[in-house]
Amino acid sequence: MSILRTLLPALAAGAFASLALARPTLVEETAVLANPDPVRYRSFGGRVATNGTDVLALATDKSNDELWIYYLLRFQRVAGSWVYRGEVLRQEIPNMFEWSHTELAMRGDLVVAALEGPAVAYRLTDAGLVKGETLCGNTNDIEIDGSRVACGEGEAWNGSVSELNADGTWTHTFLPGQPRQPDDENWGGPIDLDQDRVIIGTPQVADLEPQEIPIYQRTSTGSWQLQAKLQVPAGAYRLGGPVALKFTDAIVDAYGGPYVWWLGSPGQAYTPGEPTDRLQSIDEFSPLPFADPYPDIEKSELDVLVQRPSGDHGGTVINVFAIGPSERYERLATLAAKNGVSIAGSFDSFGNTVVAHGGDGQVHVFELPTAFGTSAPQYDNFENGASQWTPQSGAQFAIAASGTNHVYRQSSVAGDARAILGNANWRDQAIEADIRPTQFSGNDRWVGLITRYQDAQNFWYVTLRSSGSVALRRIRGGTVTELARAPLAVAVNRSYRVRLETVGTEQRVYVDGKLLLEADDGTSIQSGSAGLAMYRARADFDNVMVTPSRHTTILARDFPDQYTIGPWTLTGAGQWSWRAGSYAQDSTAGDARAAGGTPTDDQIVEARVQPTAYAAASGSQERWTGILARYRDAQNYYYLTLRSSNTVSLRKLVNGAITPLASAPFAVNLNTPHTLRLEAVGNQLRGYVDGVLVVQATDTSHASGSGGLVTYKAAATFDDYVAYQP
Repeated sequence: MSILRTLLPALAAGAFASLALARPTLVEETAVLANPDPVRYRSFGGRVATNGTDVLALATDKSNDELWIYYLLRFQRVAGSWVYRGEVLRQEIPNMFEWSHTELAMRGDLVVAALEGPAVAYRLTDAGLVKGETLCGNTNDIEIDGSRVACGEGEAWNGSVSELNADGTWTHTFLPGQPRQPDDENWGGPIDLDQDRVIIGTPQVADLEPQEIPIYQRTSTGSWQLQAKLQVPAGAYRLGGPVALKFTDAIVDAYGGPYVWWLGSPGQAYTPGEPTDRLQSIDEFSPLPFADPYPDIEKSELDVLVQRPSGDHGGTVINVFAIGPSERYERLATLAAKNGVSIAGSFDSFGNTVVAHGGDGQVHVFELPTAFGTSAPQYDNFENGASQWTPQSGAQFAIAASGTNHVYRQSSVAGDARAILGNANWRDQAIEADIRPTQFSGNDRWVGLITRYQDAQNFWYVTLRSSGSVALRRIRGGTVTELARAPLAVAVNRSYRVRLETVGTEQRVYVDGKLLLEADDGTSIQSGSAGLAMYRARADFDNVMVTPSRHTTILARDFPDQYTIGPWTLTGAGQWSWRAGSYAQDSTAGDARAAGGTPTDDQIVEARVQPTAYAAASGSQERWTGILARYRDAQNYYYLTLRSSNTVSLRKLVNGAITPLASAPFAVNLNTPHTLRLEAVGNQLRGYVDGVLVVQATDTSHASGSGGLVTYKAAATFDDYVAYQP
């Protein structure tokens, strides 16, 4: 390993704040650059570039069928605010063809723009752009590193590099990429350069042609030589188009997250092997498989930014990765625009500044924090008291037994009752709990949860109301404002799994795993504590989780057709197939497992499970169906099962050895479905059947892994699968 890569964790230590498994920080835009003249500029922001101080945005007027006009508009940061400085380039182009392409890049005062034609170098001055030399022909990508410029160009996946000479002229070198059929509508592909290396992306290949990603190395004599060709990793279908080079790493996109190859120090001989790392977000597989998985990859000094569709955000976001103390890439942040705006267009970064074209037709500016890190999640099942909680005046909270379990019970119906979690004064927070109302004293009484509690006059809260609704409200300065409401039947002595999250300016409410309410409410309540609350009601609270992040879907499938089954890793003797809106496992020969999603630490896995057949009985041998959590491989995981012995059992497998952790009697019948939920949060494991907590245990054998489905000598169908990080 190179000295440079060895030093990277130390360089990034300030950014990580020593939080190895911290949740990613949500970063919302700090500014929005709007179209300064929608009449003159019919489109705006389709290409953007920044040097940290300036932003250039492409604008066009294509209202004339014979003549299209392209503009580059300049915005400049002045005293912390972005100011429009006007047009710096205007170019008229006859509309002879409609297959043209535009690209834009900027570093310092060097600007390279390809506006429906060759890429031209410019210098940015106070007076505007000063035109220089043409660097390459029609191109699909431009990248700048110092005084070198790389272009993807040619009628194959070719590239070129242009180097600025001392006399102001440029030296150009053509770099062959992977061949393809000539196509006048394509001019090269993705490309990147870093110091003395260039990588050329290969988005597509012919059916019988192996996909290869060439990397070129600059020699001491100034020539560029092919150093290596990266191959598709074992088990991968193919690689995507976007590529990046960062120090000693080559990064190539793929479905399921970009792969990383360590190339060794510049100038070293390199023999291509398998990837050494992968950039995966927790929700990498949450969109359906046909969602576009290859938007773009950019980089700044220490970070790698990967554009990705996000099912939870309802659009495209940008995930920020950097090498952590483990010398592997970890996700530090997610950049997401407010009000659900997707940032699926062009984006660029320099230093801590990221600019991105949004689905609202505006340019969103994000500022990365100088230090990343979120507070550690807190969990409480009240088996060891409630020392973390502070009841407010008038509340009557106490630990109480509920069968073999313990709950935090509030027994007064006199008025308001609140209990606030200590040591949790956070900006971003979500609180999730089992809430069981036991009495409502009058109409429209309620039980609920609190976020960002500052005092009795300032906080957000969700309420389950006896009048038959769930409401999201805010108290600010003592004034109550209702932000959203939905109908919900609320009954006493029934347990509800409720989640309220306040992350950035967004508030979202889940009940029993379903998103019911959401609002964007950027008010002055910037931080506070989580809490439990009710009004003229009694209730039991249990299994409380307070986390600094959004509900993040790891993998969700309801199997509407055979094209949206996966992705799953199958092990054992299973016979898996799609059947009538479910995922069926038909073998009764032995064990069968299907695991999927990005491995993570805290996770909640849920599915509707229906055993359909058992193998013939063999003595007292049990046959069973269930779900998995923290699956590492076929020998290591937790699992919750419905068993032929009419029990529900929570167990672990460690290096192939089975250990029962908890069990309870439960009537199990063939062809009768039940919803199982297995929670693995911190060292706590909980198993639910049809929404009722039936087993729980404490264990530290498996710290992380994937969720999934499992059977043993049983056939079954599975539906409504969801795994998420709370």
